Amino acid sequence: MEDVNQPILGKPQPTVTPCLCAALRQAARAVTRIYDAELRETGLRSTQHSLLRLLDRVGEIRQGDLGEMASLDATTLTRSLRPLEKRGWVTIRAGADRREKLVAITVAGKAKVEQARPAWLMAQERMRRTLPDGTWNALFAALPDVTKAASTTLASLPS
Repeated sequence: MEDVNQPILGKPQPTVTPCLCAALRQAARAVTRIYDAELRETGLRSTQHSLLRLLDRVGEIRQGDLGEMASLDATTLTRSLRPLEKRGWVTIRAGADRREKLVAITVAGKAKVEQARPAWLMAQERMRRTLPDGTWNALFAALPDVTKAASTTLASLPS
């Protein structure tokens, strides 16, 4: 009989799971580590870089709409924006309604995105080279559908 307590030789590998949520989160954590490592010298984490790039594309936006676009809940978004605002990379101001907040990237934030561009491109290239043929394009084709399906499903769930 095989000893199930036998130590695994070499580096443990990620486990395969039948749960879509667990598989996506596991992949996201692994990819995030690569982007964070490349971006480290810029002073940005991948999550911060993603928000700055999004703000650079859309311009000033209501905080709630930004959260929807980034698929972030209000608490996570607020926590993620705080250090960006503190460093002067984004501004947050009151909207027409005092409860509404408008978020925009600053000139310094745009400069930070540009400074981080080579590191981000390196992370992109590392992932592109490492993935099996066709996977890069297949992921970019499939992931928006996954995000949309999850958002639609969430909207249909009872509150």
